[in-house]
Amino acid sequence: MPLASRRFASPAPAARVFAALLALAALACAGVSRAAPTLGFVEHFAGTSTGNWSSGNNISNPGAGGALGAGDGYLLLSTPGQNSNLGATGTGPDYTGSYSAAGITNIHFSLNDVGNADPLEIHMGIGNTSNLWETTLGFVPPFHAWAAYSVDITSAAGFTQIIGSGTFDAAVAAANRLLIRHDKAPLQQHPSPLDGDFGLDEVAFANDVAGVGMPAIATARPIELASPYPNPSRGPVALALRTFRDEPITIQVVDVAGRVLRQVTLAAAPAGPRLWTWDGRGDDGARAAPGVYRVRAFGPSGGTSRPLVRLAP
Repeated sequence: MPLASRRFASPAPAARVFAALLALAALACAGVSRAAPTLGFVEHFAGTSTGNWSSGNNISNPGAGGALGAGDGYLLLSTPGQNSNLGATGTGPDYTGSYSAAGITNIHFSLNDVGNADPLEIHMGIGNTSNLWETTLGFVPPFHAWAAYSVDITSAAGFTQIIGSGTFDAAVAAANRLLIRHDKAPLQQHPSPLDGDFGLDEVAFANDVAGVGMPAIATARPIELASPYPNPSRGPVALALRTFRDEPITIQVVDVAGRVLRQVTLAAAPAGPRLWTWDGRGDDGARAAPGVYRVRAFGPSGGTSRPLVRLAP
């Protein structure tokens, strides 16, 4: 799966582009009635609506402060004063059916770390109750600001199956939900609990290759972190980054318990590619133990996170 940016969308066959244009034409002919995922659909969370989204924890819409400005609503997910699952599912006719048949290649959405600053690792999932997949790439929302993210759903690359069996393509072709939640590695059916909150807005179904349904939202583009290399690793690990504005970058290496093993801040520099190499040691200078970690790279515009496995030397 490409990084959380439209710039790296991979080429698709001409048939996929043609299918996308046909799907858009079908939308125009069908009017406002929908019975399946539709190319060009956008969940704006207008007013105080929570759309077809539900959650086992608190879910609401403040009616203001969304990605489109002060008067725009958004979906607020929170677990106030409790350490529990933080997330929601989008169901209903707009989210049920075949995304691939509709010509949808990407799902765009905006995130905001509202309230207090939280160690968020947001993932998006797609599928059904017997075959559900979640992005391996994690999204780190900016604090009190909106950033736009994108998930490529044309391939299983970058996804982990968290429920059931079957292929990723089968899940996308027979989906009955989208999932958005905080989770930490290892990714599995039950997510990692957190006492926190975040905002979700402007969920859009697009075909990035055909340029159909791509939202024009003036939100930040988060810092992109490529897959660590090598991974798994025994020695130093190269972390390739891309920024889209002049801002400092915080890099954290976090263990499965959520403890920050190593943290550095890179000074602000002009937008573009950057590289930092982790020497495999913590802030105390001790070598990191073998195990599963996550590397987080973020700044005022938000960021992304990736899994990393350390092997015994």
